[in-house]
Amino acid sequence: MLSLYWKIFIGFWFSSLILGSGGVFLTHRLNQQSPSDLQGLAPVKIIDRSVFIARRLPEEIDAWQRQLAENDIQLFVLHTEKSPLSQPLFSPEINALFAALDESHYSNETSLTRLRIARKERSINGQEIKFVLDMPSPNVFKAREILSSAGTQLVLGLLISALVCYILARYLTRNIEQLSIAARALARGDLSARARLSNLSRNDELSNLGHDFNQMATALETSKENQNRLIRDISHELRSPLARLQIALEIARRKTNSDELNRIDRESQRLNELIGQLLAMPDDDAPLTDTVDIVELMNSIIEDCTIEAEVKQVKLLLETDYHEALVAATVKQLHSAFENIIRNAIQYTRNDSQVKVIISTQPGHDAVIAVGIIDQGPGVPEQDIGHIFEPFYRVDRARNRNTGGYGIGLAIVQRVITRHAGQVKANNADDGLCVNVTLPALAIGDD
Repeated sequence: MLSLYWKIFIGFWFSSLILGSGGVFLTHRLNQQSPSDLQGLAPVKIIDRSVFIARRLPEEIDAWQRQLAENDIQLFVLHTEKSPLSQPLFSPEINALFAALDESHYSNETSLTRLRIARKERSINGQEIKFVLDMPSPNVFKAREILSSAGTQLVLGLLISALVCYILARYLTRNIEQLSIAARALARGDLSARARLSNLSRNDELSNLGHDFNQMATALETSKENQNRLIRDISHELRSPLARLQIALEIARRKTNSDELNRIDRESQRLNELIGQLLAMPDDDAPLTDTVDIVELMNSIIEDCTIEAEVKQVKLLLETDYHEALVAATVKQLHSAFENIIRNAIQYTRNDSQVKVIISTQPGHDAVIAVGIIDQGPGVPEQDIGHIFEPFYRVDRARNRNTGGYGIGLAIVQRVITRHAGQVKANNADDGLCVNVTLPALAIGDD
């Protein structure tokens, strides 16, 4: 099977060959010069000249017939005084025109492309002569005159070239376009995206590239599924010995209590929390079938976090101009993401301070709901703020081991917001950290 290189080479070569040959052919056919005595003659002039030759120069009729035939004009002559056996044979159409001359001296027949004119004349010696001229119609003469111009040939060449190149370009780019669509979908996180190429059975470079791309996407999807399955399986397996460890720890503390046992208890709690976060990783395939009111969701989360905030004497404030702000979501995942952000804000804000939640419209984007969670804590160093949503990334100066987690919570937040077609970013405010979340608003009437 031909490779793509040879397809391109042969395709352009063949198109050039067609254009070149077509140009030569058209130039030869359209620009061919008529004999000098026929140039510029209209059909009426040709008829008059034929009448003149038939009447006064009958010996020149044969030469005149040959000259006319070179220009697609047929002259049929019938001498009435000759024997019927010596008369030439004509087609039924021509015979019908000759027969019509028995009633009149003139007859004609016209079609879209041909003009037939019959005339009956007498030569200078009194001999009766009938003749029929079969020539292209005046429309054809006019079309030939138009097509013979250089401008017309140029336009015709451009049209043919455009058609050939369009067909060739569509053939070469349709599979590239499908590859581009699949690549963009894969980049957005849709691991089920595949390139649907035509003519995959043809073993050229594009077909091989499409096949390799689909194999790569399948391998990525399989790898992701295996990774998620491995995390879930390991997390579940770790919880069993962890539960037994905690039971043994409680038994040991009943017998004696020490700082070492308390340290073991704290570390087991951290391990249990880490496992819980791993199990809470969102399912990217879960459909967004729920409709969530962000205002109501935030009120619910703030109410749940009130007791935790009161321990640090932190006030939770909600500011919004919305009466109702609807988004398409998976309720459990979106609740968990915002709860994670708010609990982090409570944890890192100063005692006797406040955490503010602001729900607003993003400037210039009425179809986007913006949620800002602002604390009054130490913030995050500028060199680290772009990495806090990466898995297992921890900022030691702001979130040490005694107060911070393992860097999974914000990574989960980013995955949840991303699969809800939103964005999450963080920046340092005047006296704390501001986490901004944007989500597409659900218009009234949307499913």
